[in-house]
Amino acid sequence: MKKLLVIGFSAALLLSACGEDTTSGAAEKAPATEDAAKETGNAKQEMMRFYMSVPNTINATDADLNAFEMAQTEGTLPEAEELQTMKDAAKASAEETSAAVEGIEIPETLEEQKTDIEAALASIKESYDMKAEELTKEASFEAANAKFQEADEKFNALLEAQELNPSSIYNEVSQ
Repeated sequence: MKKLLVIGFSAALLLSACGEDTTSGAAEKAPATEDAAKETGNAKQEMMRFYMSVPNTINATDADLNAFEMAQTEGTLPEAEELQTMKDAAKASAEETSAAVEGIEIPETLEEQKTDIEAALASIKESYDMKAEELTKEASFEAANAKFQEADEKFNALLEAQELNPSSIYNEVSQ
């Protein structure tokens, strides 16, 4: 009986020693896993922060363009000299917005997505350049809006890659 007790006690010591090694190994791996989770969380936060800054930048400069587009949609555009004044203000607004989008800086934390972000911002800039050009004509914005839609799709792919919900910058800036 004593032999069994000694064998059981030895086995318990051996198992507890092995269990401690496994636990300490897991404890050593935990900080690395936590760092990776923090980096992923920071990347998500930074992507969301950056994404929300884009419509804020655009909304700071596109009010006259939005007013023109709204009046055009509602069929309430003024005539003659007032129309030209409104078009000129909308054109200036589109040009200013294009310059503002071009000036958006991409945070270093989003370096991995920089190429895709630059492509999306280039599509938005081109959309506003197209709108400025159209305002010298009859002002049909379908092609420019399609170009903006391309940017939304690019941004949504970036958001989904970060496990974030897709959204629409166009909806944010068209109000």
